[in-house]
Amino acid sequence: MFTLKEFQLGSRTIRLELPEESHAKALFKIVENDREELKKWMPWAKTTKHLRDEVNFMKYAREQMINHHLFMLTILCNDEPVGMIDLHEIDPIDRHAQVGYWLSSQYQGMGIMTASLKQLISVGFGRLNLHKIVVMADSVNEKSKAIPERLGFIHEATLKDDVYMNGDFKDLDVYAKFADEDMHHS
Repeated sequence: MFTLKEFQLGSRTIRLELPEESHAKALFKIVENDREELKKWMPWAKTTKHLRDEVNFMKYAREQMINHHLFMLTILCNDEPVGMIDLHEIDPIDRHAQVGYWLSSQYQGMGIMTASLKQLISVGFGRLNLHKIVVMADSVNEKSKAIPERLGFIHEATLKDDVYMNGDFKDLDVYAKFADEDMHHS
């Protein structure tokens, strides 16, 4: 187990750890439990049908991390895996990356994801030397959009009909944060 960050949120201990196969069972259980909600926003929620799919994803994530294409973390609350957060499409030349995240419905509304994204931003701008971090959220996913808004991301654009999901075209809102402004505001 490799813990990148550990912090307190009220009485809860939150840890951000590199993904391990030992996390797969708990994460798969959440996917099963929240599948209908997750399917609205996450294409992978349809294809993650068995525990082995989650285990295989953990292996894939580790390979992508070795190649520096992905930086993924499991979010644990009081030692229980409750979701994931990542930087993907990492571009070391243009120094930008996109954020992805999801959290168990039972742990939403507690500030866990906002605090986790804040930690990930510090890693992105610090250790990974990124200049720009982007969050793309479905335009109607208010909960997801509230997270970058709380952390001072700028709404850069709305991409019309940018993804085709569940038989429909969806608009994506693009939020961005830049390293130089983050240094001044933290």
